[in-house]
Amino acid sequence: MSRVKRNFRRTAVGVLALSAIGGAAVGTLPTSHESAVTTAAVTVDPASLYNAAQQKFAAGDVAGGLGDLKQAVTLNPADSQSLALQAIWADQISDDALGKAALNRLTVVDSRLAKTTRNVIDGVTKAAAIVPSTTARPVSGNPAIVILGFGLSPEGKPAPELIKRLEAGRAQALSSPSAPIVVTGGKPQNGATEASVMRKWLIANGVAPARIATEETSVSTVSNAQNTAGLLTARHISDVVLVTSPNHIRRAAADFAAAGLTVTQSITTDTDLAKNDAPLPKDKQTGIRVEATRTAGIPASRTPLLPTDQLPGSQLPDVGPGIIDDIGGKILGQLVGSGSVG
Repeated sequence: MSRVKRNFRRTAVGVLALSAIGGAAVGTLPTSHESAVTTAAVTVDPASLYNAAQQKFAAGDVAGGLGDLKQAVTLNPADSQSLALQAIWADQISDDALGKAALNRLTVVDSRLAKTTRNVIDGVTKAAAIVPSTTARPVSGNPAIVILGFGLSPEGKPAPELIKRLEAGRAQALSSPSAPIVVTGGKPQNGATEASVMRKWLIANGVAPARIATEETSVSTVSNAQNTAGLLTARHISDVVLVTSPNHIRRAAADFAAAGLTVTQSITTDTDLAKNDAPLPKDKQTGIRVEATRTAGIPASRTPLLPTDQLPGSQLPDVGPGIIDDIGGKILGQLVGSGSVG
């Protein structure tokens, strides 16, 4: 391991250049605006730390995952995905200081991902608080009613639980006669998708065909949310009323929020209603939080990089003074000012 002294501004450019390729070798952020800082060449790969953290989160080891992310963002302070996960999982353990610091830094690095991260955090919090209800209520504004699919029989017939979801959706449609309806679900059986079967049932039961849009490619709740968000965004609709089962509503609501939609209310079937009538405490939210990060497009894993001394361009040239040098120093200065998340 070698130590070299570099000019502060050139160090900033090094951080940014390595960040652009998911770089593996940066030192710790300076704690003051000195003219020179010391950096250390290291061979630890932030992608490997990121992957280890994701595995630990999926296994419920939140503290261990956050420990790996702490190392990852120390090595690469501009690792936006690690910062996003740090903020999301800090919320799981109610570490407000860590979450705020991570979001502040992420806002400088990637403001769009920072917004998505807030959607995930807020969405999980609101989803966990949902108490399933079988009552259809009028809605205000311009929401869409979204009825989530359920597996068809091999013959392409709707399962009893899907019929219940459709009945709940129809009740909500009658209560909100101007709201458009989206039926979402792929997984075809005998040539029919869940969405096509759902649309056919609704029309047969008095819902106007013009109200119903179909989303027929999704194969999971994650893709239900992602694909429906794309469909509704094109129509300038951001609010939804979700229709599904009691044991599914919180996971679905978290996913739809992570996809950028606002779940204004929900209606469920009566299946196992009593078993799902209590809000989820923090220690029961890990599953929906993991899935929400997937819906938000935060990858479950990343490709590890080569050791530092084998990275293309790891020996950064002396860029000299100029606009890139100035921009690099300015951005790194903002990162330092946003507070340490390590």
